[in-house]
Amino acid sequence: MNITQLRSTLTSLLSASPDLLGSYVLQNGQKIPAMYVVGQKSVPPEWKAEGLEVTIRQYPELLPTSGVGIVNMLQQWEVVMMQYNPDGKQIAQAMDRMARRFPDATFRYVPGNDVAYERCRIISPA
Repeated sequence: MNITQLRSTLTSLLSASPDLLGSYVLQNGQKIPAMYVVGQKSVPPEWKAEGLEVTIRQYPELLPTSGVGIVNMLQQWEVVMMQYNPDGKQIAQAMDRMARRFPDATFRYVPGNDVAYERCRIISPA
């Protein structure tokens, strides 16, 4: 799976009814879905996130494992979901959808508090 396929899959998965994806509010007031591919640059600081934000690392992480006379190269994608609405339940529902679609993924959930937002880091084999 490449980054285009992963983004498309996640958009379809999280936009299905009920739509769980939050939105970015741009400087001109326009709203766009809160899904961003993080490459050399992160989400622009002038974009305000509302609801559930999903960021995807642009390239999969490479994990070489050695064998007898060979090297296997495993790849894994990193997806981070951040819940900006403190009373929202979108992240729990999104985690459930992700677990059903990517059963071999690893989830690391961090609850929100008065300092940080609720978030979940998902590592999925490519």
